[in-house]
Amino acid sequence: MNCKVRFAPSPTGFMHIGNARIAIINYLFCKQNKGKYLFRIDDTDVARSKKEYEDAIIQDLKWLGISWDETFRQSERLERYKDVMNKLIAKGILYECFETQEELDYKRKIAINKGIAPVYDRSALKLSDVEKERLRSQGIKSYWRFKLPNKTVSWNDLILGEISYALNSVSDPVIVKADGTFLYTFSSVIDDIDSGITHIIRGQDHVTNTAVQIAMFDEISDSKYQVQFAHLSLLVNKDGSQFSKRLGSMNLSDIRNQGVDPMAISDLLATLGSSLDTMPFTNMNDLVEYFDITKFSTNSPKFDMNEILNVNKKIMHQKNYEEIKEYGISEKAFEIIKDNISTYNDFNIWKCILDTDYKATYKPNEEQTNVIKTAIDELQNSEIDENVMNRIKEKSDASGKALYIPLRMALTDMEHGPNLLKLLELFGKEIVLKRFTEALKR
Repeated sequence: MNCKVRFAPSPTGFMHIGNARIAIINYLFCKQNKGKYLFRIDDTDVARSKKEYEDAIIQDLKWLGISWDETFRQSERLERYKDVMNKLIAKGILYECFETQEELDYKRKIAINKGIAPVYDRSALKLSDVEKERLRSQGIKSYWRFKLPNKTVSWNDLILGEISYALNSVSDPVIVKADGTFLYTFSSVIDDIDSGITHIIRGQDHVTNTAVQIAMFDEISDSKYQVQFAHLSLLVNKDGSQFSKRLGSMNLSDIRNQGVDPMAISDLLATLGSSLDTMPFTNMNDLVEYFDITKFSTNSPKFDMNEILNVNKKIMHQKNYEEIKEYGISEKAFEIIKDNISTYNDFNIWKCILDTDYKATYKPNEEQTNVIKTAIDELQNSEIDENVMNRIKEKSDASGKALYIPLRMALTDMEHGPNLLKLLELFGKEIVLKRFTEALKR
């Protein structure tokens, strides 16, 4: 298959989990079809686009393991957009408008009150050159709309199936604002044509845009432009609300700071909303082979951070020592604590706990104090061997949680964790006695 996809974020906020889903699915589809991946920065919104957001998006993509074959910024192509604009004006496809936002809002309100679709009435087409000049002399800045043909456009969506859209039910889209800014609907079509994009994979919120852009493709391209579309159902929060860059919803950087492996994100987002089970793959190649874009449903899946953490825990349990030794944990300690690791941050916690100078904060109650005193007496007169816990159990008359929790808490400040006997052996008699004794002094 001839395949070229694009991920085209606008640097107007940090990348959230919904954006990441689009980036990942485009990447997997591209790799599966041995295609090319274009990373395009849609920065025509000068007022809201910021370098810090662009840098953060690039960092997030690289962290996810997403690479690209080509990249450019829309701000570098303004002359190209102007050239296409002038050609379409000459053809009568673009027309100049002068309504203020207040006037447009009023027209929309009137239409809704009458129970009709609030489609732009094309009143600007009735303006004479003299009337236009008069409006300009009054300081009113014009904007431009694309005149949609009166027809129905259809396409076979890779996810939604056959879709037909009557263009007379849609307002002629604004393609250049009064301040001269080109809007996404227009500039994106030009970029897709010039870049040779073959597949556009994005959210279902773009379905109307797609209908409009198909009409633009036909007018702007020299020949009938062939592109396939796939519209993914929108990812939502657990409460059903949508993700938003402006609101800082579930930023990738926040998830990364929780010590999550990037593959946990890719594993979940590549399958969430599909009939595929989420598998804890540890590399992209395996996920590429498993991925299937035809398995996605039209229902909006709910994202739960706990699902990421569950996948992440399974990935952590597949790690070998070479992959985590940078965290300063000994190989012996790694083998003991491995099954209790959920995130990379846990290694930092354990590194601190395993330090000989670690100061626990646990303060035992009276019953727990008795267990710890018994453990101290036993260890002062014997070694840590396979029967040491049985001896402490018999002498303290404690068992189960009553036995294990105070000893574990005195060592690690944790109620749950690795096998306690293995921990005692790992710390060694001197450190164990020191921590048990310190616990009694609190």
